[in-house]
Amino acid sequence: MSDEFSSLILSRFAQISTGTAPIFNFLPPPQQAGEDRSYRGFAADHLLWLDRRFVPPSGFGEAREILDSSWIVLLDGAPGGGRLAAAQMLLHELRWGEMTFREMPLNDEDGENSRDRRLLACDAVVDGDLLLLDLSAADERYWARAHRELLDAHAEVREHGARLVVVLPHDRAERLQPTLEQYRVEIVRPAELQVLRRYLLQDGFTWDEARSASPAVDRFLSTRPRMEDVAHFALLVVGLRKRAGGAGNFTSWCQEAYAALYVRDKQVVTNMRKLPEGRQRALLLATAMLHGAHADVIHEAASTLLHEAKHPLEDLPPLQHEGLGSQFREIRAVRGDDGRVHFTDLGYDAAVRRHFWTHLPDLRASLCEWVRRTAVSQGVHQDDRDDLVDRFTELCLQERYRGVLISLIDGWTAKPLNSAGRRAAAQVLTRGLQDQWQGRFFRHAIYEWSRHGALSETLAEVIVTVCSEVMAVRHPYEAVVRLHHRARRETGTTQAREALLELVRADRRLLRLMFSRLNDQFAQDNRYGADAGLFLDLADPDLLTSTDGGARAPLARPVMREQVTVGWSVVFERSGEEVWTQRARHWLEAAGESGPWADVLIGVIVEGGRQRPPILSALYAMAGQLERSRPEWQESDVRLRDRLLMKINAVLGIQVA
Repeated sequence: MSDEFSSLILSRFAQISTGTAPIFNFLPPPQQAGEDRSYRGFAADHLLWLDRRFVPPSGFGEAREILDSSWIVLLDGAPGGGRLAAAQMLLHELRWGEMTFREMPLNDEDGENSRDRRLLACDAVVDGDLLLLDLSAADERYWARAHRELLDAHAEVREHGARLVVVLPHDRAERLQPTLEQYRVEIVRPAELQVLRRYLLQDGFTWDEARSASPAVDRFLSTRPRMEDVAHFALLVVGLRKRAGGAGNFTSWCQEAYAALYVRDKQVVTNMRKLPEGRQRALLLATAMLHGAHADVIHEAASTLLHEAKHPLEDLPPLQHEGLGSQFREIRAVRGDDGRVHFTDLGYDAAVRRHFWTHLPDLRASLCEWVRRTAVSQGVHQDDRDDLVDRFTELCLQERYRGVLISLIDGWTAKPLNSAGRRAAAQVLTRGLQDQWQGRFFRHAIYEWSRHGALSETLAEVIVTVCSEVMAVRHPYEAVVRLHHRARRETGTTQAREALLELVRADRRLLRLMFSRLNDQFAQDNRYGADAGLFLDLADPDLLTSTDGGARAPLARPVMREQVTVGWSVVFERSGEEVWTQRARHWLEAAGESGPWADVLIGVIVEGGRQRPPILSALYAMAGQLERSRPEWQESDVRLRDRLLMKINAVLGIQVA
């Protein structure tokens, strides 16, 4: 896949906190991920950014004490009061060095036998883990499953000396099991004015400015805003001061920020009455959707929108048309010296978009088609197309309209090698996966796509990219499942296979998951040829015996040894010698080094060849070839061939006198 496409995903990925601030987590490219770097790790620099702006809420100290003594704490509280930010800061305080925290691993809800599988992947907890489980948006069914498993998760966390912070769904917390109630702490929102001032001070305002009297601030805080709205208000004020270049004052900036949040919608309703003509309204909507684009681009887009809406075009000759400057002034917009168009009022563009989408339902189908075409038009600058897709996605990220986005993705990716459509589809999926409320819907949509054999090349590439570079950040188990489905079905390319292997090799938890999946598939006697090849790619003795970071080697787990043995057995049964010879040679070569894993490696591969004397004979011959090519092995007290023969005799039941 192209570097440009990958860069789009990486630059667009951001996790927006529902606590006291936005936290922008820019994901490192997959090739930078190492054994000790979780794909779900929270970016340390942005946690430091939040730490400087965080105002501890009431209950934070108690939560810290419970987490320290009990390994777990359950945070309750009213939505918008900063529970998630508090959870992140509790774990942030426990970090040291390059260590960070990650989200509690979850098993795939869409995978095979998902109803019989636990939701919380407790077997993925490792020593010293710092874990966050955000259940604030959980529905009744999801919460019931998690609730049933929390005690087991606590036991696993305690055993590994880990820490787990759980953010509870507020309207269901009163039904906690009595055993868990002792770990619950209610988080009470901090003083909004204190939070606002902390943000302003951190972003360059003086103390005198931050504490200046402002009627707009008083009105804003009287609404009892959510903590993220307080952060948003502060960022608007900071942005207005920067845009003004120092002109104006704190009071005026706060007034404009308040208007952007609370006044613009009413202004749009009033001003729409002054724009009765379809031409004016098309220009207004096109300007809102392409806000900041060049005037010529917006003018052309407005004409296209009129055509899509089947609105009659003006029959005046061009010389009698009003100038663009006059047309833009009619809709409260101005064209800058660079030719780009902006509304005169902050936040007016978002209010216009909301108004048309909410109050003109008959226009939605035409607007969708217009977005589909405009988002891939070479006549529109790429940055403007990106902004258009983001803005339209924001309108549709709710249960009633999310199907519109799926339809757009299908349309954009229908053509092969469609780079513009691929980019737009990836943007929509990225935003959808990030969304707190709709993320599960988009993960399910990707699951259904991943199991289709006849998928367009463009959509297949989009799925591979968003799985490996977006979904893997918060839901790596589900990303592995979807990449596995694609790897088994792709033809003419190995993108999914390569992405899957890269993801799994970078995290031993995902390695365990993949061997478990392969074992399940082999037990079901499926005939996906790709599975045997994936097993051979992952049956790397160096990887399976690695103890990097002080962690136990994967082959130290009896379950893993059994799964790898089954894998070798299936490969020997279904594949010719030319398929597995190279990996088997590497396996025996690692055993011949006489390290601590020699007997384990020999035992696993010989057990895999049980009941197949020709295979065992081939392995014995291979060991002899390796010995002859490595003279230093011949000085060993127990040679590779001898150890191998002992294992072969044992599995065949041959008694040697």
